[in-house]
Amino acid sequence: MERRIATQLMTCMDESHRLVKPDDNGNKTTLPTDKRNSEAKSDGEPGYVLVIGATNRPDAIDPALRRPGRFDREIALGIPDENARVQILSVLTHNLRIEGAFDLMKIARSTRGFFGADLASLTTTAGNLAIKRIVDVRKVELTRGLVDGDDVKEWWRKPWSPEEMKKLCINMADFEEAAKLVQPSSRKEGFSIIPNVKWEDVGGLDLLRHEFDRYIIRRIKNPKDYMGFGVDLETGFLLYGPPGCGKTLIAKGVANEAGANFIHIKGPEILNCLVGESELSIRKIFDRARTYMFSMHCILR
Repeated sequence: MERRIATQLMTCMDESHRLVKPDDNGNKTTLPTDKRNSEAKSDGEPGYVLVIGATNRPDAIDPALRRPGRFDREIALGIPDENARVQILSVLTHNLRIEGAFDLMKIARSTRGFFGADLASLTTTAGNLAIKRIVDVRKVELTRGLVDGDDVKEWWRKPWSPEEMKKLCINMADFEEAAKLVQPSSRKEGFSIIPNVKWEDVGGLDLLRHEFDRYIIRRIKNPKDYMGFGVDLETGFLLYGPPGCGKTLIAKGVANEAGANFIHIKGPEILNCLVGESELSIRKIFDRARTYMFSMHCILR
């Protein structure tokens, strides 16, 4: 289906230099290219067609569509940063009934890696949790002191009073609970949360820890200090050794200390018997990390 649509779209774009218009006898004639703009303007119609495409798999698009003259410009939309998430949450909660002490910045800090659609899902989930919380409290209050019977089963038919309607609002606890339930799209793409492994969990390796602290951790925590030196330091490290020597543990400790996301890559998932497919898988991994690097730091393993 996608291939057929792409073929039809390319045919349409290839033939876009022609403009068919009926003549005085009702027959359709094709106007020359140089007359297209003048005829379109005289009819009060625009003289061009703007095509905008959207995809989450740019590598799967037919290369013919990405040639000059078709989709000339490609714009990558990354993950919103903390300030952008605050603005998105402000729009999403604008018409909601929010309880007094509500901190959007706190929610934004706890939703690293969330896209706009993820934040919308978070808001919906928080609303559902608020409804469940309020209904459960109302059920307990209305059924208190009642025995089993019709009165207990029919509690939900009782109309809501104005005082009860005023209590219908979403609070911070609802959003904090919703953040535990909603899985961001970036995590589905292979990005995991910040590991819970600390430096204290890594024994020994003091020299290696010092190197990582200088080259990675402090560069992420204090980027302005390092930018002032104007020196490009190493950004790639290869840990090698036999199984069980602590390679993954060290990488998780670095990610936790730096507050960076951690991408755990398994070798068998990359290997492919087809020529060039393994290289393509590796390229996709780094392309993903490069796309998201402006909104969150990533450590590959």
